[in-house]
Amino acid sequence: MKTLLSRIAYFLLIPAFTLVSCIKDDFDEPPQRTIPVGSLKTIAELKTLYQGQAIKIAEDWSVYGVITMDERNGNIYKNAYLQDKTGAINLRLIASGGLYQGDSIRLYLKGTILSNYAGVIQIDSVNVDENVIKQATLVNTEPEKVSIQDILTGFYQSRLIRLDSVQFKASEIGNTYADPINLYSQNRILQDCNNNEIIVRTSGYANFAGEPVPTGNGSLVAIVSEYNGDMQLYIRSLAETQLTGERCGGSGNQELITIAALRNLFTGSTITIPDNKKIKGVIISDKDNSNITSRNAFIMDGSGSGIALRFTASNTFPMGAEVEINVSGLELSQFQGLLQVNNIPNDNAFYVAQGTMPQPLVVTIDDIMDDFEEFEAKLVRINNCTMTSTAGNVYSSNPTLNDGTGTIVLYTTSYATFANQTFPTAPVHITGIVSQYNTAQINIRNLNDVVLAK
Repeated sequence: MKTLLSRIAYFLLIPAFTLVSCIKDDFDEPPQRTIPVGSLKTIAELKTLYQGQAIKIAEDWSVYGVITMDERNGNIYKNAYLQDKTGAINLRLIASGGLYQGDSIRLYLKGTILSNYAGVIQIDSVNVDENVIKQATLVNTEPEKVSIQDILTGFYQSRLIRLDSVQFKASEIGNTYADPINLYSQNRILQDCNNNEIIVRTSGYANFAGEPVPTGNGSLVAIVSEYNGDMQLYIRSLAETQLTGERCGGSGNQELITIAALRNLFTGSTITIPDNKKIKGVIISDKDNSNITSRNAFIMDGSGSGIALRFTASNTFPMGAEVEINVSGLELSQFQGLLQVNNIPNDNAFYVAQGTMPQPLVVTIDDIMDDFEEFEAKLVRINNCTMTSTAGNVYSSNPTLNDGTGTIVLYTTSYATFANQTFPTAPVHITGIVSQYNTAQINIRNLNDVVLAK
């Protein structure tokens, strides 16, 4: 019996030993991806090979470099920028992703195409899986400190650069970098303190497209690109746009005069403003709600006076912006009774800072009508008035304001964002700008200017 049990145990153990003997204790490693190195090239050497015709690279060549800009912020797509000690070049990718800022890579060039797009020399048809071996990550590349004039030479194409003492042009203030709603790319003009200018190009897909351009002066880090001869910059991150200092420039060294003094120059007929004169004040109108065309604005200064401004093109100054305007040699005239500085070149107006909105003067309608010229182009508040209209009960019907001391028209253009809004019939407090079009009128800026009286 004991012998029988021993034999049974022996035969039961055979499969176990067989199974163990079939299990390998040294696993096969996955095959290593091998991409030939071949001959090494620098970026400078590659760029000199391009002589006007695209070249499909058939040789076993490689180039080493660091990725200085990737696609993650949405400002570029299926693109990256590669830089080494000799220069930089744009990479056009077959598929999005796979390369990140700070990646140190070896780029195998066989099968790629050396070409030109709108003036930018590029390595096209890069397959990250087939052409790229990463050497390291999070490698920092210091931007080269250059001037706008340096960039305009074309030498720094595709390089990471830093500009100091720059600011967005005054006419750009109030704009966003691009249009994130319609996903349109847009150009904004950057300038230095000598008025040298360069384009900052931003995609509508960029994660900062809807951010307003900064108003101050300072430094900016970007990649240099080009489009049909126009040099332009691509921002990598808003953290690299340190434009918070005091702006340089201004309207010039003209004599600063008050708006009151400017108004006093007018004696009833059109005149040319004397040379060497400028004004400075705060924009009290609101172009964004369109009750005033963007080619117009109203400004008030510390003297308490205001005046209408008519630009030669749309201005971008937001309500509350402090601006300086070179009025030398410009026309001081009336339009339908409203005193204006006419045909102001947009380059004559400079954004200074976001200013303090003047407090509206509390007046009655009788005050305004009794001495209209005293209040023209000023911000006023009329308390406890009612609105009535025989042409409907919306703002664009231009209702009559009545505060018990007199009446005046509340004018609203049909283009205003609130034109078709119903106005309240209960007593209200109205804040607005005193204007005229042959007859006196009040222009509200937005619906925040209408407050129900308690």
